[in-house]
Amino acid sequence: MKLYLIGLGPGDPELLTLKALRLIQRLPVLFYPKEEGREPIALGIARPFLPEGKPLLPLPLFTGGDPKEAERARREAARRVREALSRYGEGGYLVLGDSLLYASPLNLLPYLEGIEVEAVPGISAHQLAASRLLKPIALGEEGFAAVTGLGPLDPEGLERFQSVFVYKAKDLKALERTFPNREGWAFLRLGMPGERVLPLG
Repeated sequence: MKLYLIGLGPGDPELLTLKALRLIQRLPVLFYPKEEGREPIALGIARPFLPEGKPLLPLPLFTGGDPKEAERARREAARRVREALSRYGEGGYLVLGDSLLYASPLNLLPYLEGIEVEAVPGISAHQLAASRLLKPIALGEEGFAAVTGLGPLDPEGLERFQSVFVYKAKDLKALERTFPNREGWAFLRLGMPGERVLPLG
C-alpha cells in the first residue's frame, strides 16, 4: 500500500507540477481535508483535472487545539486511509502548497505505520508571494525564514534573515509592531480569485 502526499501549489491551478497532475489523474483514489461549509481549497485546485467518477474521500481536519479531539480525528483519518488503500492499493492526499510545509497530513504519518508514503513537492505560497512583488527570497549568502503567526514571534532571532515569511498570520497590526523597520505585505487568497496584496505599515 502506498500513499502520495501531493503538493498542489498555493492556489492557481496553472502552478500544478507535471508530476502532481499525472498522479491526481492516475491514482485510483484521492483524499482531501474536509472543511465544514465550503469546498476545500486543495480539492478546488485539483477538480478541473480530475477524471469523471474519480473516488474522492474526505478526511477530518486535525489541526485544532484540543489534543484529545485531534487524536480522535487523526485515528479516524488513518482508519479511512488504510481501509481505502487496502482496496485500491495506492492513493493520494491533496495538499495545499508544498506537501512538507505546514501541511496537515504530516500529523497523520505516525498513524500510518506499514504504509509507504511519498511526498511530492509543490510550489509554496512564499514563492508565489515573492514573485508577485518581484523581490528575491534570498541572494548571495543571505538566508530566509518561514514561520507561523499562530504564536509570538522573536524579531531578534529573525532579524538576520533577508526575507521572513509568516504563514497563517492572524494579527497584522502585531506583525507591524514586531517588525517596525521592515517592509511588509499581507497576501490574501494568494493565487485564487479575489487575491489581494496589502502593504503593511
